[in-house]
Amino acid sequence: MKAVQKLEHGVGYLGCVAVEEPKPTYGSVKIKIEFCGICGSDLHIVGGFETPTSPLPIPFTMGHEYSGTIAEIGEGVTQFKVGDRVTGIVTKGFCGKCRSCLMGDIGRCQDAINIGYECDGAMAEYICMPEGATFKLPDNVSLEEGALVEPAAVAAHAVLENVDIKPTDTVVVMGAGPIGLLVLQFIKACGAKTILADISSANARLELGKKLGADYTFENDKCNVIQEVRALTFGKGADFVFECTGVDIVITQSIMMTKRAGTIVELALTSAEGSNIKAYIVAVMQNMRIQFSYGHNLGTWQKTLQMMADGRINTKDLVTHKFKFEDFDEAFECNDANKIKVLLHP
Repeated sequence: MKAVQKLEHGVGYLGCVAVEEPKPTYGSVKIKIEFCGICGSDLHIVGGFETPTSPLPIPFTMGHEYSGTIAEIGEGVTQFKVGDRVTGIVTKGFCGKCRSCLMGDIGRCQDAINIGYECDGAMAEYICMPEGATFKLPDNVSLEEGALVEPAAVAAHAVLENVDIKPTDTVVVMGAGPIGLLVLQFIKACGAKTILADISSANARLELGKKLGADYTFENDKCNVIQEVRALTFGKGADFVFECTGVDIVITQSIMMTKRAGTIVELALTSAEGSNIKAYIVAVMQNMRIQFSYGHNLGTWQKTLQMMADGRINTKDLVTHKFKFEDFDEAFECNDANKIKVLLHP
């Protein structure tokens, strides 16, 4: 079968290659992949990033944001049948016995194995996943939309599970990429006033942000967004700022626009070189809370799928480009100014 693989360590080294088709083992399902999204973390991997404690298993198949249909079921599977439309959590291997697993937070399991990072992922024609890591798509959620359940769950975890947003709050989202636009929607579901900011070249994303419910949008390179936020909050600053870019200057702006004892939620990965944020001293002196948010848990997926089924979260309008696996290079290098979410398919 075809698969998009990272073939060597370092920058680049992607290829669409022929690999052996997987077979389901006990308790697992074989999924025919329909769509797989390109995540920001995939771009980091292509850029040569890997942690010293967890080197990439070269060669391996990339991708973890996927949807597909059940092609085959392994022995012991009871919740699925061939033909079911599904998506799935990133974590493929977990012990099921530790505190994290028992709380449904299998991604924090010490034995966790995540697809597209530590083992073969979903940029392939087929993948086998544990029954317990697989979710049926609601009937009114398309396979295209289903490939965005994972990033939507990342946003849901940040907004619904890591902080407590109230309807009286003013919340800023810095960065109008896929995660930022999903975060925006979950914030609106909490009833808060929302402000979305990005650079002027991302104007199409800001316009979509308005459609998705942003009360105010700002082009970050054409105004003083810190002053704009403070003006809208009578000088006090935002109750919450969700930082979705990983860019040093934007992290600094996020700190400077947050109220005293307010909360900054950091979702983004910084560059491999790391950051040098002098404004952190302001966060300390003003007793701000910095909440890092990564991943999701099993319960997050149930919330996310329900809100998508109810029409409260729109992922359809985020898909702007689709490429075949063999056109992976064009997909990863896509620099269209209107790009939001890129999907690959067989």
